[in-house]
Amino acid sequence: MAVKKQSGEARRLDILEMTCEVVIERGFAATRVADVADRLNVSRSLIHYHFDSKEALLAAAFEHYARKDLAEMVADIESAPTNTLRVGRLLENYVPEGSDDVEWKLWIDAWGEALRNPLMKSISQQLDEQSNALLEDLIRSGIESGEFTCPDPAGAALRITALIDGLAVQYAAHEGLLTRLGLLESVLRTASGELGVTIPPSDEAAQTSSRTPVSSPSPIRWCPSCGSGHICAHARS
Repeated sequence: MAVKKQSGEARRLDILEMTCEVVIERGFAATRVADVADRLNVSRSLIHYHFDSKEALLAAAFEHYARKDLAEMVADIESAPTNTLRVGRLLENYVPEGSDDVEWKLWIDAWGEALRNPLMKSISQQLDEQSNALLEDLIRSGIESGEFTCPDPAGAALRITALIDGLAVQYAAHEGLLTRLGLLESVLRTASGELGVTIPPSDEAAQTSSRTPVSSPSPIRWCPSCGSGHICAHARS
């Protein structure tokens, strides 16, 4: 029986997935093309057929992993009935699950790699900007629905995400300096001050949503034009 040959795109996806696994174990700096090839039982030349260099492979793998994570996050927050709860859920998604959170370890490592790898620098900046845009557009939607009072949505989104980034690095890198609950409380407190409304943690969300009558928020859709999951002009159309 003939074995169906794997398509080029499917092989490329396999390479990206395996590269992510190796990077999570070893870090970007210690990951070699040979490591990925050995795990897949293929030649290094096949890896280089799809990716010009190790730097291109690492940047593409990080982008692949991060975009999957962002898409899952958008799907999770969309089910919340109000912008207030959507923001709360988004912030809880942004905050690391623990000091060994795989996604955050990858992000922190990617920021370090971006200092040496121009391709990684470009990708990580794009992804950071899209994460900021997701929060900013939720804030704008909340202003439109009357839930939030915020004169500077872009600045508020940047300040909130910058706080998360800084505290997350401390949480992941230093044992016992922060708890996840303490980190989340700091973020929610800051977001509440920026938006003029109490952003509840998830254990309060269900109770709050049942007694907070506000207009329905705009739907969030993954936008193929922008390549991001925010409430943009393309998503509204």
